[in-house]
Order: sequence, then C-alpha cells, then structure tokens
Amino acid sequence: MDPVVYLVLPQLLLVIFGILMGIWAILLRRADLNLESGAQRLGRVGAAVYLVWLIAVTAVQRQVPVLNPGQLAYFLGAVIWFGQCYAQRHVNQRLFSLLPLIGVLALMLFGVVAGLEPGTVTQSLWGVSTAVHVTLSLAGVGLLLGCGVYGAGHLILHHQISNRRFDVWFNRLPSLGDLERLRRVSLFTGTVLVAVSLASALVWMLAQPADDPTIVSHLHPMLLLVAILIVLVAADRFRWLSSRNLSVACVVASALVLALLTVSVVEIFVGRSA
Repeated sequence: MDPVVYLVLPQLLLVIFGILMGIWAILLRRADLNLESGAQRLGRVGAAVYLVWLIAVTAVQRQVPVLNPGQLAYFLGAVIWFGQCYAQRHVNQRLFSLLPLIGVLALMLFGVVAGLEPGTVTQSLWGVSTAVHVTLSLAGVGLLLGCGVYGAGHLILHHQISNRRFDVWFNRLPSLGDLERLRRVSLFTGTVLVAVSLASALVWMLAQPADDPTIVSHLHPMLLLVAILIVLVAADRFRWLSSRNLSVACVVASALVLALLTVSVVEIFVGRSA
C-alpha cells in the first residue's frame, strides 16, 4: 500500500494536472468553449483523485500529510485546488483558472522532489491537535492566497477598463463584481480559519505546555498576521478603503501569508534538526 500512496497516486496527480496545464496552454492561444468545458471536468477528476490520496495517506500513516515539507506542499496544493473547484461552481473563472493551476503544479513538483515518505518524524508532529491546527491553517492559507489572486485579478481588470484595453484577458476573466465577491468571501473565511487554528493551538498549549521552542515561536507571527487580517476584514466590511486599495492590501496580505508559511516550515523542519 505504501508505494501506491507515496508514489503511484502522486505521480497520477502530476499526470492529470500536467495534461490540464497543456489544455490551458492551448486555450491561451485560442478560445474554445468545448475544450474549456473538458478542462473543467478534468479539474474535477483531479480534485477527486486528490481527495482519494488525502484519505489514503492519512489511513496509512495515521496522520494527515504534515510529516515533512513534501507532504505539506501536496496538502496545500489539495486545499488550493479544492477552493478553486468550489469557486468555479459559483463563478466561471475561465483563464483565471491558470493561476491556481500553476501554483498547484509548483507545489506538486516541490513535493515530489522533497519526498513524500515521512521517514523519521518528531513526536510533536503527531496527534489530533497537530492535525487540527495544520489542517485549519492550510485551509486558511489556501483561501488567503486565493484572496490575493482575486485581488490581483481585480487590479488587472480595473487597469484594462481604465485604459480601454478590451483584449483577450478582458473578455475571458470574471467581472469586477464577481472578483470582488470572491475576494471578500475568501478573505473573511480564510481569516476565520486562521484565527480558529491559532486559538486551537493556544488552547492546546495551555492544556499541555510544549517544550519545543520552534512550535512556540511559530505562533508569535501568527498573532500579528491574524491582527492584520482582522483589520482588513473590518476595512472591507465598513468600507474604509476603496475596492482598488483593498485589492492591493489583499495582494500584500497574501504575500505575508506565503512568507509566514515558508518561514514556519523552514523553522519547524530545518531549524529543529540544525
């Protein structure tokens, strides 16, 4: 069973998403609604295979895939793609589907290169509390990265309208209203998930104090991040900023989320072994 979970299914996912990337490369050159429909169906197949992998790897190692950087990369790729499929059900994103697809493929390639088999794992990465904290965190990160992507799309489309450039991107992107709605939903939901993840970790630490300094220090920047995100949600809710400025702020916040994720992974997996 181990080769299927750590080799066969990940390679199958790479093939599926590689084909999907090839289809979108064709669609970049010419519009074809039938081919777009086929790409969307293949994307749903990829999501289903991703779900099978998540269930299988969790059953085999009795922990969600968080035991090394490669597993985390594949897990984050799954979260991003599930979010993309959910958003696609509400808004046809057409060419915008390329951006999450490129991100997922990059995470998959990193996961394969880094390795998916857990090897020697420290005790702090086992247990229900770790699974809950990391799963909520990655789900929140996936949504907040999506928030930045939607914000970037809003800026691109706004710039094209301002300059009266009605080219292929203008015709094959969601409307400004759809992009704003997706940005607002992903910002709010991502903030809630990250805040709940942080709260669960703090409660668990109070119940069972951790001796590992890397775990404790990992939570400090999360407090600052949650505070920034709450301010952004409030600015969105009470219209403190224009839609354009909020889009810029969401792009910046997504970059901060990605930086925090990278630092946390390096600190937990590399800093501990140094």
